[in-house]
Amino acid sequence: MKKQIIIYASVLFLFFTAAIIVLQFMRLDMFHQWFPAETAQGTPVETMSTDQDLPEGEQLNVYVHKNDTPLSKDAVENLEYAMDYAKISYKEITKEEIKNLSASPYSVLVLGGEHSEEWPYEEIRSYVEKGGNLYIASRFINPDWNELIGLKDVEDFIDDIYGLTFVKEVFPGYMDLGSDSELFSHSIADVELAESAEVYIEAEDHPILWSNTYGEGNVMFWNTTSVTEKSSRGLMLQALSFLPPTFVSSQAGIKVMHIDDFPAPVPSGTTDVIQRDYDLDVEDFYSDVWWEDMKRIGEEEDVIYTGYLIGTYQDTMDLTSEELIETRRFPMLYFGRKVLKEDGEIGIHGYNHQSLVTADEPIDPEYGYRPWKNQAEMEDSLHRVDDLFDYYFKEEDIHSYVPPSNVLNKTGVRALHEVFPDLEAVSGLYTGNKETGAFLQEYEPNSEFPSLYHFPRISSGYGETDEERFVQIDAIANFGVFAHFIHPDDVLDPYRAGDSGWPEMRQSYEDMLHYIHDHYTHLKGMRQTDATKKMKQYQASDITVTYQDSQIIVQGDELLSPSTILIRVNDGSLETGSFEAGDVKAFGESGTLYQVTLKQPYAEFKIKDEAL
Repeated sequence: MKKQIIIYASVLFLFFTAAIIVLQFMRLDMFHQWFPAETAQGTPVETMSTDQDLPEGEQLNVYVHKNDTPLSKDAVENLEYAMDYAKISYKEITKEEIKNLSASPYSVLVLGGEHSEEWPYEEIRSYVEKGGNLYIASRFINPDWNELIGLKDVEDFIDDIYGLTFVKEVFPGYMDLGSDSELFSHSIADVELAESAEVYIEAEDHPILWSNTYGEGNVMFWNTTSVTEKSSRGLMLQALSFLPPTFVSSQAGIKVMHIDDFPAPVPSGTTDVIQRDYDLDVEDFYSDVWWEDMKRIGEEEDVIYTGYLIGTYQDTMDLTSEELIETRRFPMLYFGRKVLKEDGEIGIHGYNHQSLVTADEPIDPEYGYRPWKNQAEMEDSLHRVDDLFDYYFKEEDIHSYVPPSNVLNKTGVRALHEVFPDLEAVSGLYTGNKETGAFLQEYEPNSEFPSLYHFPRISSGYGETDEERFVQIDAIANFGVFAHFIHPDDVLDPYRAGDSGWPEMRQSYEDMLHYIHDHYTHLKGMRQTDATKKMKQYQASDITVTYQDSQIIVQGDELLSPSTILIRVNDGSLETGSFEAGDVKAFGESGTLYQVTLKQPYAEFKIKDEAL
């Protein structure tokens, strides 16, 4: 009997012990579901450097000349930005210095504008004939140049030409744009090409980009004014890469996804579209359908979300910090914690959705926003939303800001810096209309507060249009960044959603991200904090390329580890495979472009001569 009691007692002890352990795990799981462990604020960026001497060989020498006319200045500066982002060095030269250029397969002269009569034609012609390369960034008419640039005849200018059709692959992923697309509006020269010219791009059956061989050298000609647009920078860089025998450019390898207005107040009730497809109210749709789909797609397509918090949609400051904290519990705890649990982060969108501009700063009146009285009022609102953030996310810090409607001006930037002195990034727009107040940016530090970095978003939406995807591909072709944003309530808005419901928008969004993930594997999904640090390190790094007859030697200082470069081989081919210094694979269908992952700061890549 005593033995049986001991056995029963032992069994009960084991049972209760197991129950306690299970309950502890359940409590731990619930705790982590609602209050996950603190996430690291900024993953360290690994770099690599070499101290090896510069080997013998040639470096690429790009010489740019422009005058003060808008077409020349804007077109050439657009290419300069593209080269800066791709880490291609260049030198600005005068008309007199053009006359003294030495011809070389690795020298390129860049000109732009309509003032060809001012350029020293005979010296340029001789330079190309002897083996130099010429790059014309924007159309002009001058019959004296016809033979050099590959024309049989030229007549007058033609305006209002639209679209783009790729005759040759310039970079993998670019899609044709029909004549109904307004992304590019071309003013061109009406030309008849010589037989020696090779067309790369057309628009409405007119040649837009072509190359021409003249003597021992090559010419690349842009027959359009659209090269002044930011969305053509990737095209301009890749066109440049066809001129020398071999061309190396760099990629940052970044992919960021923003969700504006998330977390934010959730509308009550339902909408016709949601009722039609799901028979749910908005809150349940967001939590049970929209977020679950977004989470799955993010996991499958290597996307990490950065949400941007907003406190209220009221255009006044009636709600105190305490009232915000009390009334925003559900979106902050449910959606905010969901983002953090997926290794994402939360930035600031604003106390409300009123852009941080005063009455004397530009903003599109169609927004119907109330201007702020002054910087002090802006700061008061930011302190309130900071209180809301800090109450629910005590272990997190604010590192990034997105301006409502992408509108911001100097007063707002100063208010942000005063309230958030450790703010790392402000993300406005890469392209847009500055006259409407859009905060247009380059990837660079703020001029007034250098610790604040500008990290613009390149595209937006759920991937419905070819124009949006074209802009995405162009930025990747230039410097290897995908920076995109969406709104949770796009599906609720008849204007933004059109006739589509969430099933159609979800599929389009998934298709877009799958294409990016499948074709540009070097782009790594990351939070905005990590993207900011990586982009700054990428720009601070130094890469040197030495071109020899049978190989390319790449070496660098403070390079990202690993780094991605693109190598265009116009004469010969590159051996593909995995090597000690890096991995090489063919990129696209042109047969000339390769994607290289550098594992070491010094690498040699052999060029195979196809003629042998």
